[in-house]
Amino acid sequence: MSLNILIAEDNQFTATQYDRILRKYGHHVVITRDGTECLEKYHRELKRTEFDSLDETPFDVVVLDQSMPKKSGSEVAEEILEVSPKQKIIFASAYALTGNSDTAQLKKKVDFLQKPFSLRAFVQKIEGEQPTE
Repeated sequence: MSLNILIAEDNQFTATQYDRILRKYGHHVVITRDGTECLEKYHRELKRTEFDSLDETPFDVVVLDQSMPKKSGSEVAEEILEVSPKQKIIFASAYALTGNSDTAQLKKKVDFLQKPFSLRAFVQKIEGEQPTE
């Protein structure tokens, strides 16, 4: 099954690796370089698909780095979940989500993949499998 995936990753090399491996597995990938661009693409796609189904999200999966320019991954996730509470979000980051009670609530709503990880583990997490590596 082909997934529609939005990725926010400011590291060019990492973003390219994500794009290549996910396309190899037949997925459609949209890459953004910072939190603000990610939200712009998300809201644009949300508006474009708003009448398709009220139960669906504009992307099957949103992948966020925690440490990004303009807006952090946590800020982006919170804004996305405000408008699309069912959106699947995966943090692919070397930085754990730490902070206040808002962060504790966010941890319950998102998945986390600790860097470094193999590209195979990344694909498995995206596709909803438990990573075996």
